Amino acid sequence: MKTQEIKVGRFNAEYPVNKLKHSTINRDIVENHYQGFKNKIEDFGWLSPITIDTKGNVIEGHHRAMSAELLKLKTLPAYIVDWVNTDDLDEYQKYIISLNNANRNWSAFDYLKSFSRNRTQYSFVFDKYNETKNVFSVGNILNIYFNCGTSKQFKQGTAFIKDKEFSNYIFENLLRLKSKYGGVKFQAFTINRLCSFTHQKIKGNKKEMDFIFKQLESLAKNDSPLLSSVEKIRPWLVDQLNICRNK
Repeated sequence: MKTQEIKVGRFNAEYPVNKLKHSTINRDIVENHYQGFKNKIEDFGWLSPITIDTKGNVIEGHHRAMSAELLKLKTLPAYIVDWVNTDDLDEYQKYIISLNNANRNWSAFDYLKSFSRNRTQYSFVFDKYNETKNVFSVGNILNIYFNCGTSKQFKQGTAFIKDKEFSNYIFENLLRLKSKYGGVKFQAFTINRLCSFTHQKIKGNKKEMDFIFKQLESLAKNDSPLLSSVEKIRPWLVDQLNICRNK
């Protein structure tokens, strides 16, 4: 049996800071995070190098690189690899996500924003989130359009919109209801359960969804506690769909 060759890079203890290139597909840089690294470097020195390619593109260690800039350092320790093709955004992104998750787990927003830079449908969904982030959570938007939440498929960048027209229809109606009645009556978990039920059971039937939305608005008008019940909202949706189909 042939032994797999282990790829090994090379270490440079004094790589020039001004030659580093930060990735455009990395998650957002967080000030508290790089300030924390700055303090650690000042107190303990460099305990681990950053990882870059042969062109200086940062693969892992963006926050430490920012810390070096804050400290006005001219060099930093770097582990240099020559097998990552940073010109291929999908490959570059795969390495960034894999290595960075070992330090601070990526949030749903991090994945969505990163993939929005090189995947059309993620870009569309990210724009929808930015338009309404004062109304919807990231999870709401993912469930409205991808019906997947933070699933493995979503994190791999392979989530897709099955029915864009119907998803837009759900988006517009939920936006109307939540804007009108507020987040107390239409909470994030209620929207997520509604979207899951809708994509699984109704599958594009706007007539049935019109009926569901009408009943939801009636609950909101009457201050029904059912809207805020994790256990009861899905059985209620099943009942309403059966009523609509038996009319």
